[in-house]
Amino acid sequence: MKCPVCHGELQASSSFCPYCGTRLDWTGSTRPRPSSSKHIGTAIGLIALLVAGSLLATGVLVPAVTRLYDDARNVLRNLTCLTPSLCTNSTFPTTPGKATYDQQVSLIFTQDFSALNYNVTAVPQTDSSGYGPAYLLNGFSNAGYWYQVGLAYNWPFASGNGYDSGFHLIWEVFTPNGTTNNPVLSRIPDNVNPGDTVGLSLSFSGGPDMVTMYAVDYNTGAYSSHSYKAGGGTIFAGSSSSSSTRTPTSLMTEWYHPSPSDTSMKQVTYSESSFPVSRAWICIGEYVPPNPNSLIYAQCTGSPLTLTSQLQQYSYHGLNTYVSQYEFQTGPS
Repeated sequence: MKCPVCHGELQASSSFCPYCGTRLDWTGSTRPRPSSSKHIGTAIGLIALLVAGSLLATGVLVPAVTRLYDDARNVLRNLTCLTPSLCTNSTFPTTPGKATYDQQVSLIFTQDFSALNYNVTAVPQTDSSGYGPAYLLNGFSNAGYWYQVGLAYNWPFASGNGYDSGFHLIWEVFTPNGTTNNPVLSRIPDNVNPGDTVGLSLSFSGGPDMVTMYAVDYNTGAYSSHSYKAGGGTIFAGSSSSSSTRTPTSLMTEWYHPSPSDTSMKQVTYSESSFPVSRAWICIGEYVPPNPNSLIYAQCTGSPLTLTSQLQQYSYHGLNTYVSQYEFQTGPS
């Protein structure tokens, strides 16, 4: 059975298409009809991470979990790119004007953290269609949970057509089996202004066996604080290789575009001053979830970068990054 809109494969009991968000009404469906909520899912499809030492040779993508709920346009899927020819300039059907291409620029930490605290500059930026990015802090716990907190601007609706205007503070949690809470993005723009400094933090706090995801605008006082179970976790684990986990502890600028290979990214700065990062991977990639052959481009540093007080540059496919022990910049492109 296929979706009548995007032609993605569906289960007979599906009441909506997890690929494009189209609501379905199959006769005899046993699944409850999803609510009419219009809030959008946090788009967090994992960056295409390639195995260190064979980045350009194998083109193997790390399997990723599936998101199944009403606003799940941006599901994580088992993506497999079997040959380099499929990993460059792949062709596949997309819908013109929809925010379809998932572009991700990530700094993946190698060390463990008991808490993560980063500031990010609120940069309002859009592509030619008006869609904007999310600035995310991610923590993968030693209990297998993946926590995210961030700031989004002009983030796409679940359908991929149109966006929630302005800045919104967002959060989401993935459980060890791949399911997720309904991602939270406020229905009205948060009181965040261009150029404000927004603090993002993840910590094992908020009660016994809990993790708190916290975001605050230091200029206006706007904030978002949410707690979720830790499941016995005590640390946010670093990655021993660029492909050691599909949901790494990381910083990520993520942006959905209607067209591939967009390079309109402005400079966004993540910074912290209390706990220097010694080594980290940088990965840059783009794909179209959930198409199995949809990788447009992807590359990680061949080994973790040893970070110092000086900024180091890493660029790929027209996208630039700069990183030091205390700072990560995505853009300008």
